[in-house]
Amino acid sequence: MSRQCTHYGRWPQHGFTSLKKLRPQSVTSRIQPGSDVIVCTEMDEQWGYVGAKSRQRWLFYAYDRIRRTVVAHVFGERTLATLERLLSLLSAFEVVVWMTDGWPLYESRLKGSCTLSASVTLSALSDII
Repeated sequence: MSRQCTHYGRWPQHGFTSLKKLRPQSVTSRIQPGSDVIVCTEMDEQWGYVGAKSRQRWLFYAYDRIRRTVVAHVFGERTLATLERLLSLLSAFEVVVWMTDGWPLYESRLKGSCTLSASVTLSALSDII
């Protein structure tokens, strides 16, 4: 039994005709910039697509491993410009150690900072601090 849905994507039985777009904060409010020190921040990116794989979307985020909180995030292409947007959001925080997956743009942009690659374990981190 096939039935044509004339209200595809509208759900009139729920009283709304379109989905509301969410605009979440790009920076956490759980950590106070300037007053709290972030000992270890893990930076990474995730790939996804919308509708078709040709419409790629990248999520860049910074995660505080001790507080188990995403500190900041941005969406964009996998480029230095997107990484710079994330780092500008993180500039308000005092980060002691950056953990990355070894992507060359992380390494070149964070040169001079205390960075650890993914191959280094957290036990090695305790030797540094």
